[in-house]
Amino acid sequence: MMKLTISAVLLLMMIANSAFGQDDEEFKKWMKAAGNEVGVLRKSPSKSGPEAAASAEKISGIYEQATNYFTKRQVADAVKWSQEGKLAADELAVAAKAGDTEKSEAAFKKLGGTCRPCHDAHREKLADGTYRFK
Repeated sequence: MMKLTISAVLLLMMIANSAFGQDDEEFKKWMKAAGNEVGVLRKSPSKSGPEAAASAEKISGIYEQATNYFTKRQVADAVKWSQEGKLAADELAVAAKAGDTEKSEAAFKKLGGTCRPCHDAHREKLADGTYRFK
């Protein structure tokens, strides 16, 4: 009976580790996609218009996924920054759709302010030039 219990615990640990590993790969894809969309917004002189709104909406969705990712891992500061990022992306989408350049630029600045603290606290650069979540 003891061997069965230990085997069951080990199996559950392997499954959980595998699930987190899969989540980590998805997380990397989200962050790359977010970086691409931020690049689109950086190139937009007014941070306004349909293309900017579409990028902001994509970023909002990524931040929502990141919130869930960090919640599962109980990383409170990253949850907070993800939630703030989603709100800023939502503000940017609304302002960009309305053609409000001033609000769009302010929301973009707010959005950028949610990236750096999380990267500084939780991202580690590896020898091959890639990054991993600490």
